[in-house]
Amino acid sequence: MPYLRSIANTHGRWGISNTRMPTESRPGHVAVIAGFYEDPSAVLKGWKENPVDFDSVFNQSSYTWCWGAYDIVEIFTKSGQESNIFSKKFYPYDQTFSTDKNTTLQDAWVFDNVKEFFENAKSDLRVSEILHVPKIILFLHLLGTDTSGHTHKPKTENFLTTIRHVDEGIMEIEKVIKDFYQDDGRTTFLMTSDHGMTDWGSHGAGLAHETETPYVLWGSGVQQANMTMTDQKSLSMSLDHRFDINQADLAPLMSTILSIPVPVNSIGRVPLQIMNLSLSNKAKALYSNCRQLAAQYDRKRQDVEENACSILYKPYEPFNKEKFKEIIDFTEILIKSEDIAENQKLIMLSEEIIDLSLTGLEYYQNYYQKPLLILVTLSFLGWILFLMKSLLEQTMNKKHSNNILRKWFNWPNMFFYIAVFISINLVYVQHLPLQYYIYMLMPIFLWRSVLTPFNIWKQIFTQRSRKTYLIWLEVLCYTVGSYALGMSFTERWMLSVPLLGMALWPFFSSTRNHISAYVLIAWPTGCILLSCFSLMPVIGKNTYIELVILAGVFWILVLVLYTWKVLLPLCNTNRESHEQVLLTLAQIILLGLSLHNIYVQSNRFDSGRPVSVVYQGLAWVIAVTSFIIPLTFTKRLIGRLVAIYTSILNFYLLLSVSHEGLFIVTLIINVTCWLFIEFRLLPFDGISILEYCFDTHKETSKELINYERNISSQDFRRAFFFTTYIILAFFGTGNIASLNSFEVRWVTCFITSFKPFIITTLILLKTLSPFLLVACSFRAVQHLTEAPTGYLHIIVLIYSNIMGIQLLYNVKNYGSWLDIGTSISQFVIVQVITLFIVLINQMAKVLSDFSIQLFIHRLLGKSIKKYV
Repeated sequence: MPYLRSIANTHGRWGISNTRMPTESRPGHVAVIAGFYEDPSAVLKGWKENPVDFDSVFNQSSYTWCWGAYDIVEIFTKSGQESNIFSKKFYPYDQTFSTDKNTTLQDAWVFDNVKEFFENAKSDLRVSEILHVPKIILFLHLLGTDTSGHTHKPKTENFLTTIRHVDEGIMEIEKVIKDFYQDDGRTTFLMTSDHGMTDWGSHGAGLAHETETPYVLWGSGVQQANMTMTDQKSLSMSLDHRFDINQADLAPLMSTILSIPVPVNSIGRVPLQIMNLSLSNKAKALYSNCRQLAAQYDRKRQDVEENACSILYKPYEPFNKEKFKEIIDFTEILIKSEDIAENQKLIMLSEEIIDLSLTGLEYYQNYYQKPLLILVTLSFLGWILFLMKSLLEQTMNKKHSNNILRKWFNWPNMFFYIAVFISINLVYVQHLPLQYYIYMLMPIFLWRSVLTPFNIWKQIFTQRSRKTYLIWLEVLCYTVGSYALGMSFTERWMLSVPLLGMALWPFFSSTRNHISAYVLIAWPTGCILLSCFSLMPVIGKNTYIELVILAGVFWILVLVLYTWKVLLPLCNTNRESHEQVLLTLAQIILLGLSLHNIYVQSNRFDSGRPVSVVYQGLAWVIAVTSFIIPLTFTKRLIGRLVAIYTSILNFYLLLSVSHEGLFIVTLIINVTCWLFIEFRLLPFDGISILEYCFDTHKETSKELINYERNISSQDFRRAFFFTTYIILAFFGTGNIASLNSFEVRWVTCFITSFKPFIITTLILLKTLSPFLLVACSFRAVQHLTEAPTGYLHIIVLIYSNIMGIQLLYNVKNYGSWLDIGTSISQFVIVQVITLFIVLINQMAKVLSDFSIQLFIHRLLGKSIKKYV
């Protein structure tokens, strides 16, 4: 951008505006124009609507004109109550991401409309009069660079063309504005960005390329500087002209230039170093900024102080009520003085007030954090022990129902009543929200339930035997494993810890005596390979379609081998119909068509040609057909599983761009080994796994008896394996940030226009696919072992709560938005994992148990019966 570079190096100032995450359009614009970082609840509305109304420089200005994409302009104009804000919008998302589109047209629309507006203003006296009112803003939203970055990728020729077009357009608009105002020197120009972008065309996460955005400021009120040094990191830009700020600082900067109030919720600092102001005006500007921040702090302090219990209340001592009044009174005296020394004192004191206000805001926002953390931790521990107790009661002697703790009046119960009374009063006298009653009372009731009756725990802790020590060793291993799984939410490589333990498990138990040499080799090899994926970069950063093709070809070879070695022998002995062979061949053909589709669409995209609509239609047909075909297979356990695996893999590969295809193939092989191991551990000899079917009814003498047995230590192991696979299904190739960093290549086979609902649905279905694969495998394990489903869910819930305790202390309310949002998301995910498992198991039940042929037979049978 030669023109903007020349401005930055001569009569303007420039620097890096450091954003917070998520680096998306809405949060960035809110930070720039309103001065605060977006409320997390906005994500529930897709960053499109305001969760709450907020103040902005647009509201405070005399008049504001906006041109740009509707979804950005409407952030500040949607309520319709802003009589001083005028806007003109366009809908830019029709075929936006297609590589054959000219992305400069979006910015050309903005530039042309601004030129037309000023041309019409020359003959419209009313508009001309308004345009000459002080304190007005002209906002130009230029979407072309973002679209080009997504579509063509940064550093490509198409992207550079869009950049040059924007540079030339800014130069033309500056000339139009200066000509209209006859170059009166009262206009300030600011160019900045809402977010950055990675080299592979995504944003949303916290990489430097996403969080570091440029700004260039020139015109009225800008402090000049001489160019004596160059910044080598920015290709010889003037280092003297550079001044880095935070993105939220732009709002008070614009407010100060326009002499309007800083938006009330702004947390930005006015950067006086780049403003051409007298010492007196600098003092007044910083004083206004500090009073605005101090008002936020004082309001928050009063809210806490008025309701807090006086005995327990701990004020923020550096800026308590007395010191606040004293400092503010002193600044009011200093602001009236024109003395240079007094102005310098006011600047220093204002900077101190800003620091104290921001720190104090954080203190009172987190005032109840530590007590709540303790209460929630006690609730977690009580809930875990309560679940353990429910499992123990299923196998232990239950002759303690008349224990003294169940009587109404005894010392333990008296302690319970006193604790409840104190808790209720503490919440009541401090006027805390209703949910605080739950926080206070939950651990009390849980621990009372855990300790009633106490003889159960006494019986456990008084046992002394080798078996007891082995059980405690298993408890320790599962606890460490659960902790590692919790750590994997932030450090993906931690998944290798439980996977390594799973790989070594057969060699440290009697399991190795029951399984074949092939499985004994394949099992640890698969676990180690899966752990390797957790050490690789998350998907989305690079595109390697060759790896996707390789995964598909490998699975085709597996299907051919399966047909040859398993299906055909079964058909030859009349134990299976030839229809199953034909269905398997149909799946092979569909998978081959998918690989051809991926290859063709990828080549078209890379060469800049429009992707084929015909191939996109074919992808939709393949995706739908793939999930119907498994339902036509018989309920033979292995046959149905292979069909499900193939269908999930087919759909998954259509949305893959890199090594995730190899990951899911490795996952399939590993869970299949697990299934064979569990089968060999059963006390049944001379029976082949091929004889088992997905059916809850006993159809042959070779099927297992259907009954609800007691839990065993093996069930704890199975539940832990299942939990590990569930966590691995997501974090094996990505993380929470990778979902936010949208990559258009993921959905190229299905769609190229920007349809948020369809794109989001496809990405969520891709994310769901590995979970469904694991759930189907686990259902097969449950069927073979007759494991009690309800108790397995309780065990999974125990593991997830152990992870929850750890992730609870990782929840952040400071730092970048990504850090905060990710930590909250991780905690929420691990808390709903059991509910998610129940839902995914129901979906797996449909895939494994439902039969189209049986459904049609029953439907026709009922119809015939009704007719007869």
